Amino acid sequence: MNIYQALALSLVLTEAVELPVCLAMGFRGRELVIVLLANIVTNPPVVFLRHVFSAFTPLPEWSFTLALELGAFAAEAFIYLRATERKRPMLDSFIANAVSYSIGLAINAFIL
Repeated sequence: MNIYQALALSLVLTEAVELPVCLAMGFRGRELVIVLLANIVTNPPVVFLRHVFSAFTPLPEWSFTLALELGAFAAEAFIYLRATERKRPMLDSFIANAVSYSIGLAINAFIL
């Protein structure tokens, strides 16, 4: 799979998981649009940088994956804090990202 396919697939799967998760957590209307846009802002850089680090650094994969995922979590929590009226934007971001990342691991392990 080339980088463009990986970027597109990752974003589509992320949206397919995180939007329903956020809906289940009570996000509605404009808040769901914020989730969609936050993922568009954070997901492609994370996927791209993960590919770059995988190819060009001797670091263990878990180390840069952890750093990138923490960055996405923090950025999305900040976006939720500033753009929504959510009471617990860090928890919302953590749950959405944890579910999305876990499902992504399962897809990579069992399907791709």
